[in-house]
Amino acid sequence: MNQAKLWLDERLGVGKAFKAIFLRHIPIGVNWWYSLGSAALFIFILQVVTGTLLAMNYVPSPDHAYDSIRYIMSEVTSGWFVRGLHHWGATAMVAIVIVHLVSVFVMGAHRYPREAIWLFGVGLLLVTVGFGFTGYLLPWDQKAYWATTVGTNMIGTVPGVGPALLQLVRGGADVGAVTLTRFYAMHVMLFPVIITLLAAVHFVLVIYHGVSVSPGLWHRGVPGSATDSGANTDARDDADAGAGAKEAYQARYASFKAKGPYFWPDLIAEDLRVALVLFLILIGLSLVVGVPLDDRADPTDTAYIPRPEWYFMGLFELLKYFPGALEWVGVVLVPGLLVVLLLATPWLSRGTERRPLKRPVGMAVLSVVLAGSVFLTVRAYQTTPPSLVEERGVVLTSQQLRGRQLIQQVGCRSCHFINGDGDTEKGPGLDGINQRLTAADVHLFMENPKQFNPEATMKPLIPTLTHEDVEAITQYLLTLDEEAVEQ
Repeated sequence: MNQAKLWLDERLGVGKAFKAIFLRHIPIGVNWWYSLGSAALFIFILQVVTGTLLAMNYVPSPDHAYDSIRYIMSEVTSGWFVRGLHHWGATAMVAIVIVHLVSVFVMGAHRYPREAIWLFGVGLLLVTVGFGFTGYLLPWDQKAYWATTVGTNMIGTVPGVGPALLQLVRGGADVGAVTLTRFYAMHVMLFPVIITLLAAVHFVLVIYHGVSVSPGLWHRGVPGSATDSGANTDARDDADAGAGAKEAYQARYASFKAKGPYFWPDLIAEDLRVALVLFLILIGLSLVVGVPLDDRADPTDTAYIPRPEWYFMGLFELLKYFPGALEWVGVVLVPGLLVVLLLATPWLSRGTERRPLKRPVGMAVLSVVLAGSVFLTVRAYQTTPPSLVEERGVVLTSQQLRGRQLIQQVGCRSCHFINGDGDTEKGPGLDGINQRLTAADVHLFMENPKQFNPEATMKPLIPTLTHEDVEAITQYLLTLDEEAVEQ
């Protein structure tokens, strides 16, 4: 046995790797909150295992994808359970990575010398979201098809390159067989490679720089040691610090590690406990809640209203504040600025102070971002209708529903009486307009009122709205039957 260990150590460096990873000191003051990174790693491994099992019975084509999911759920031994773990694991992974990133910022662990760790962490978050976006198309049910249609339409709003990007992602004008194949390839081949490389570098950097000390303890110093003399002994810990200050930082950090436990078995035991709790939660969700599966995707069913996963609901709601030609602002500009802000955080939040209460600007910015995200997400769930909306006995298509939302958003009722509500003095009532005008006339009037009626006082809805938005309003107005409203 000793000869085998010696052979492996000489050829592969197993012993040195084991010591570097497991037999390293961890600073004092570390608790279960530091296990979030390991929890994300555990969920990723679980996703790889369950995803591989699912892929053994999955067929990535529109003709067979839905049937293969049904087969997994009903015929494959424990297939429903494996899919449940994979489904809820995806949700858990997104949530854990977000919480981990927020906690790193709150504790000031993104500062010197851990800026690169933060950058790779942001990359891991983006790839994790990419996993979610490509993954929920694969069941090829109604939710998968229409949510992907809406999501890819957002990509098409990018100024200049939008149509080319849309063609690249979809592989055609609409979501179809090529789209499913490309999403499947990204989900099971491209993204796993990228996230493995990012996670490996992230992990190596954590080992190299060490786990950060909790902010309060870092500024107090090691209890009972020479550094235990208050905040005045803080070492400067930013990238512009001089050689002496950097040496002071290293010496201070070494004093925390000297009195800390080993990664094995102390901290890894905590990591395993957190992983076990997560695993039990995922099992409970799979058994009690189950896994949703809508009807087979029907590209002709324009009445279906898509609802994306929770981590996209905020973006879904944000688009409502940027209608028409401004849609790209909500799709590209705002999320893009947020990503840039995340990447630039180590350089925007510099200095020696790591305690949250003594970093009011950073905590205020974080609070605004989190509060805005929570508000948009909650608001999206409150305002997004169910998959099928029925009004006066008529099931509205997604286009007609969009028109109804735009009427509320633009404020058409301030001048018109619409669906039994609104002003009856300024402009004509629009209930029953389908009995007076054709669809073309309604559309033309909204785009250019004076061309239709030289005496019209209404302002054109173009370019405030797009041609497609005006058509959506038109189609909704044509559903308003005057007799039905009067009843």
